[in-house]
Amino acid sequence: MQLQIAGRSDQAESIYREILGAEPRHAAANHCLGMLEVQRQHPSQALPHLLTALEENPQLPDYWLGYLEALLLAGRGAEAHEVLALGTQHGLNGAAVADYRNRLAGKLADATPAPPAAAAKPRPPPMPTPPHRLAPTPIPVSAPAPRSGPTRAERRRDEQLCRRQESALLKLVEQHRFADALRMAREVSERFPSSGQAWKILGALLWAEGSTQQSLAAMQTAVRLRPQDAELHANFGAVLTKAERLGDAEAMLRHALRLDDQVPEPHLHLGNLLQLRGRYAEAQRSVRTAIALRADDRSDDKLMYSSLLFMLSHDPAFDPDALFAEHCKVGALFESQLRTPPRRLHANDADPDRRLRIGLVSGDLCNHAVAYFIESLISRLGSDPKFELHAYYTNVVEDHVSARMRAYFTNWQQAAPLSDDALEEKILDDGIDVLLDLSGHTSLNRLRTFARKPAPIQISWIGYPGTTGLRTMDYYLADRHFLPPGEFDRQFTEKLVYLPTGAPFRPYERAPPIAPSPGVRNGYITFGSFNRPGKINAATVGLWSQLLRAVPASRMTIVGAARDDRNHRLLERIGENGIDPGRFNFHPRREMDEYLTLHHGVDLCLDTLPYSGGTTTYHAFWMGVPTLTIAGLTPASRQGSAIMSQLGLEGFIASSAADFTDKGAYWAAHLEELAAIRAALRERWQRAPIRDPDAVSAALSAALRRMWTRWCAGLPPESFEISDSAS
Repeated sequence: MQLQIAGRSDQAESIYREILGAEPRHAAANHCLGMLEVQRQHPSQALPHLLTALEENPQLPDYWLGYLEALLLAGRGAEAHEVLALGTQHGLNGAAVADYRNRLAGKLADATPAPPAAAAKPRPPPMPTPPHRLAPTPIPVSAPAPRSGPTRAERRRDEQLCRRQESALLKLVEQHRFADALRMAREVSERFPSSGQAWKILGALLWAEGSTQQSLAAMQTAVRLRPQDAELHANFGAVLTKAERLGDAEAMLRHALRLDDQVPEPHLHLGNLLQLRGRYAEAQRSVRTAIALRADDRSDDKLMYSSLLFMLSHDPAFDPDALFAEHCKVGALFESQLRTPPRRLHANDADPDRRLRIGLVSGDLCNHAVAYFIESLISRLGSDPKFELHAYYTNVVEDHVSARMRAYFTNWQQAAPLSDDALEEKILDDGIDVLLDLSGHTSLNRLRTFARKPAPIQISWIGYPGTTGLRTMDYYLADRHFLPPGEFDRQFTEKLVYLPTGAPFRPYERAPPIAPSPGVRNGYITFGSFNRPGKINAATVGLWSQLLRAVPASRMTIVGAARDDRNHRLLERIGENGIDPGRFNFHPRREMDEYLTLHHGVDLCLDTLPYSGGTTTYHAFWMGVPTLTIAGLTPASRQGSAIMSQLGLEGFIASSAADFTDKGAYWAAHLEELAAIRAALRERWQRAPIRDPDAVSAALSAALRRMWTRWCAGLPPESFEISDSAS
């Protein structure tokens, strides 16, 4: 901080980043680095650091003010207004707060107007907190004091009005009118700051729309006002998990269980947290307990069954047959719970050549990897006169990507508020011929609707590497690189349909160029991992350690390292495997530009098991870095091998742990050969099938038509392959 105050910002930044490399959530280092970026007029780069500081120590007014400053300079005025309101409700006050409020309102108190050319120039940001002010300055978290001197009658009237407002708010939530509920929750919590119910609902709705920090602030107030509410404490624990504060989250969830262990939500959220920590057996017990507690109310299982299956897919101890059996159990359960009377029969016109109505059910038609993979295909199908596209969007959040995607569809239905019965009726009323599931057993899925068979043909695709377990799901789209024909049929209830390749990868438009090989420059190989921390389990660390022992001069970079105690556990596991932790370099999650640039220091990525990398593997090869992977025995373990195979890089696909070590050691000893592959990877991609969305779209179109033709002829689904020539 002394260096920063003295204007030696580069040296200050170097020290801050060194601190964050060892302790990614160090509050003061994040705050000071964020303010340094603000001083450089880079507010967007400052925001993640300033938010981390605020999350770690919300008692310091400077952390609120620094975050507000960056939001304001980044042009995010609406968000700044909400954060300022939350800070004020938690006791933030003073002249600086009044100044921010005036600036947000566009009424600066400066009596001398600035000349037009300087009007938009940001004011100088505050300097970092001096060392002598680092001691926490508590901000009272109690609700603002009521206006002085209300009469007993006035208090009674306010209490009655508050109860009526809370009742109306609950009704909006029950009706799934979430946008209206969010607006009302803000109004009620501001007017009646002692309403724990309003704060609870506000926190839950903010969480649902992805505003994690604001949700945490609201829930902090709610738990103070409702200290015995187990469900609320469980929700708070889930948001803390989302914020990667796993220690705080586990403490909160276990407190919720002490309040009431017969509520399913704490068990479910605790299971998800334990899975992130690699404690699979405990995690599964928690989720199964939640399922048992919800057994009497099957209409509201909070996606517990899908959470369990997603968890089992990450467990190295679960073999393929057992995993498939668990999926079949869940599929059979969903199909056994169909409503009575029976659903309507399909009245679709059985003309094999007519224009088809195609429905897509997904919560990822937004700024999500699924959207970026399928957008080029959807745009082509949407302009094809042989098809009419309908979207059933299951997410409450719509962003700039959603706005762009809307243009490809004849109809865009907000499906999040609809029950499974209502969504089934809507799909039937729309006369959908072919219905595609893009979620599988991930969040926001509507597999219970698919269990009702609202369309004659139903397909699962791209969102989940594995079966849905539903007999009502007719097909699963794959390619021979991902699931070699004849080898994985027994792991799917669906019939496998093979396209020439998977959905086309679209590189990040501002990706930096490929850098020269760091291995040739350094004289040793640097391995890397960019996968999410939840995939880096004990089995993966053991696999990597075996290779690192075989190549003692090597080093490894891990990007996206957890910001919680998982990082310490990872270091412990590395040491337990006989590897010096000093050979590892850790980086927290970064914005895309910086994230991609970090590939410049990596020669070869190492995949995770049993849940291999997907999008991260694509980004790595676009930056010139192949991924060494094992072609496993489950669909989730084959994503990396599918990508390498499509690029013609079979030399990076191992058949076992021993082969993984041998291949890694080979590339460590052949750095010049690896450097040549690095330099030519983008050119290789230009020649690969995954490069051509026109060919993939034509193949998908041919597959849909063939499925429809079989249905029109009264034939059951069958596995088949669309060749390159047929597409």
